[in-house]
Amino acid sequence: MEKSFSSLAELRAEIDFLKVKAFKDEEALKDGFKSPSAIFGLFKTDSGKSSFTHDLMQQDIFTNISRVVLPLLLNGVFFKKSGFITKTLITFLSQKAAKQVNSDRVSGILDKFTSIFKGNGRPQRVAPIRDYGIPPDSETY
Repeated sequence: MEKSFSSLAELRAEIDFLKVKAFKDEEALKDGFKSPSAIFGLFKTDSGKSSFTHDLMQQDIFTNISRVVLPLLLNGVFFKKSGFITKTLITFLSQKAAKQVNSDRVSGILDKFTSIFKGNGRPQRVAPIRDYGIPPDSETY
């Protein structure tokens, strides 16, 4: 959002305000890094009420299985000869991706897959094309 200033004094007042605000933010950030417990407190989510076990119990079985199988599959098969840092990053990213997997998405994918191969056994009858327009050879030259 852009602000419009009608005079140079308003612009200078806004610059001073932003400098003071930046200084206060820096001080608050420095206070956050005074102790290790304060550093870990910065990474808390807003919903600090829920615990890890509570989150696991709220997820369905497909999500919980994919949180275990996906990192094992990626690190054991696709990134077998990679280093420790790469495997750690792959594990972290696959954990985040596994949270998106739930029973609704799995059943939707299975429905799409089966609808491709599913048929009623009979070939579909195609209706003949009836064209009642002017025949192409009827034009006069």
